[in-house]
Amino acid sequence: MLRPSQRLVAARRLGCAAALALAALAAGGAPARASTFDTYGFSARAIAMGNALVASGLHYDAVYYNPANLLLRKRTHFGMGLRLVAPSLDVTPAGGDFARLEPSTSSGFYFAMATPLSGVFDDKVGFGLALYHPLTSGTRVESIDPKTPYFYRYQNLPDKLVFAASLAVEPVEWLRVGVGAQVLAAFDGDVIASLSLAEGRFTREEIDLSVRPAVSSMLGLSVGPLEGLRLGVAYRHALELDYELPVRVTIEGVGDLDVLVRGTSLYTPNQLAVGVSWESAPAPEVGVTIEAGITWEEWHLAPPAGALFLLTIDDSQVRPPTDPQDAPEAIIDVSAAPIPLGARDTVTPRVGAEWRIDDTWTVRAGWFWRPTPLPRPIYQGNTLDASAHVVSLGGSVAFGDPLGVTSNPLLLDLTAQLTRLSTRAVEKAPGFEPEGAYTFGGTIWQVMIDLRHDYL
Repeated sequence: MLRPSQRLVAARRLGCAAALALAALAAGGAPARASTFDTYGFSARAIAMGNALVASGLHYDAVYYNPANLLLRKRTHFGMGLRLVAPSLDVTPAGGDFARLEPSTSSGFYFAMATPLSGVFDDKVGFGLALYHPLTSGTRVESIDPKTPYFYRYQNLPDKLVFAASLAVEPVEWLRVGVGAQVLAAFDGDVIASLSLAEGRFTREEIDLSVRPAVSSMLGLSVGPLEGLRLGVAYRHALELDYELPVRVTIEGVGDLDVLVRGTSLYTPNQLAVGVSWESAPAPEVGVTIEAGITWEEWHLAPPAGALFLLTIDDSQVRPPTDPQDAPEAIIDVSAAPIPLGARDTVTPRVGAEWRIDDTWTVRAGWFWRPTPLPRPIYQGNTLDASAHVVSLGGSVAFGDPLGVTSNPLLLDLTAQLTRLSTRAVEKAPGFEPEGAYTFGGTIWQVMIDLRHDYL
């Protein structure tokens, strides 16, 4: 048997080991901020047009951009796409060296479809579905040490499973209303255990984990009483994944070890997008479509960076309290609070154009400017972001139906996009890490290829 003093020493060692293990777990990567669709877009056509599809969405990509537009082109259609994101972002110390995280190349694919409902609904109701899945990994919930510089918006953003579904209604020919939702998988749980130091084993182990959906709603409106002109408005509610992992271990002969990790990851702010489009002829007929719009994002509500981390070991079994009202004395009591971001709301202007040259060829271009919501991280944190200009070029070609099932063509879309982050300098205040100054910035290339087909 261990003496009380030996038990206290063992408890301190165990507490330190637990703290280091959980810190290593929390430092496994960087949190993903904003939706994959928000930052990189959804579908090759949308990306090529600078994500300016709030008013001129035609296909299943309206599931995300504006659910009301699912009925803009009343055809049953489906598609799939493959995305490659190749960042070249770097953090450059002014002197010396320090640890930092820089995003790596990633890829993912999607499946989507949309259809009107005939029969009793007379094509006045329609719905659409979309699923995006990363190829390199599944959805990750991560936090990192605040001393490590990392790119807040781009670190592991494509590594996120996203499911979206939308429904549209057309009360009159020139007015459409849509609702939808984006879904992530959230989880909660707890761990309860008992540890015998004398026997060197756990005498009790209980783990209870539950998975629940985290849902964000979407609303859309499409108005077009004037020929060739259309106004689109879309609102997307904030989406976040809250996690809480409590751990309680009873150390026999010593006391209780309590650990709590709580935070928010995979955050997308409230957004309001407005777009106005003009087309020389109804798409997909030969002609031109142009859209301009803005997107407001409510970043000032963004949760702090990192997680709340609490660890306590008490002496409830070394010195049991004589009065039930007395709380055990803490042998070890450490905590780490998340760091406020100080983010501010942003407004992103965007414009996109499409030229349908003939029944076979289409070319597209787009641009938008994405201002950063984050200030320079001169104190505790090192969450990095910079304003960016984003330009895109793309096109599509139509083929005959390869299966001979219908007379409808198969469309192949290809898009390339360049994101250029402004170079930004950071000079840390005295006493905060990493010491000194550094600059960060760079470029991100994205390539996307889609296959689309009208089934009916």
